[in-house]
Amino acid sequence: MWTDDTAHSATKVPEGKGDRLIICHAGTSNGFVQISLLAFKSKKTGEYHEDMNAEVFTEWFQNMLNNLEEPSIIGMENASYHSVQLNKHPTMSNKKSELIEWLKANNIEAGESMLKVKLINLVKLNKPQSPIYILDEMARVCGHEALRLPPYHCQYNAIELIWAQVKGYAARNNTAPPFTSTKMMKLLEEACNNVTAVDWKNVVEKTKNLVLHDWERDVNIDKFIDSQLIINVNDESSDSSENESIVKMEEE
Repeated sequence: MWTDDTAHSATKVPEGKGDRLIICHAGTSNGFVQISLLAFKSKKTGEYHEDMNAEVFTEWFQNMLNNLEEPSIIGMENASYHSVQLNKHPTMSNKKSELIEWLKANNIEAGESMLKVKLINLVKLNKPQSPIYILDEMARVCGHEALRLPPYHCQYNAIELIWAQVKGYAARNNTAPPFTSTKMMKLLEEACNNVTAVDWKNVVEKTKNLVLHDWERDVNIDKFIDSQLIINVNDESSDSSENESIVKMEEE
């Protein structure tokens, strides 16, 4: 079976039974990207990231780029295997030798006689202003742009709605033994074949509208916060009323 670790996405396989598939795919408003389905049986029983790592994903990503038919903006979540950096700068937790190695690789003079605090300062002065990710550069070289989605905002990734459709098909058709990877692979292929270009077009459009809606909402909130809300409190009026009350009391 496959799951995103939420109850609603799991099949009705008895707990602890059956094989587990690791699945990776991509799509556009025209449908799934051709020859880009990656699916294999998990060798682990715990966290799926033990099977899906940067090496596996990078190889799949290059193949997917080769099969994109037109320049595209690729929505990227921030899983660790999506976010391997080029020329990642060291930190205070790195060994002194690693600091020196990075500085020399970036044509910055450094040596063993320098204190570690001095080396760290050199790194801070010369590190890239923002991270450069290997996958983003791969996309750029192929004429595409990688768009990093905000953390914990999977609703901005259109394929999540497609996965819901695929998982729903699996749940409805995997309720009896045998619970094997061979059976699940067949169900996966059937489920993907049942997803049409119209399905993809609809979810991409829905996701775009959601992004625009949330952007406009945030812009309006930003404008409201930035505007000045002034409340005038007339202290003189309050004092005058109090004085008038005192005068009346004295007259009585």
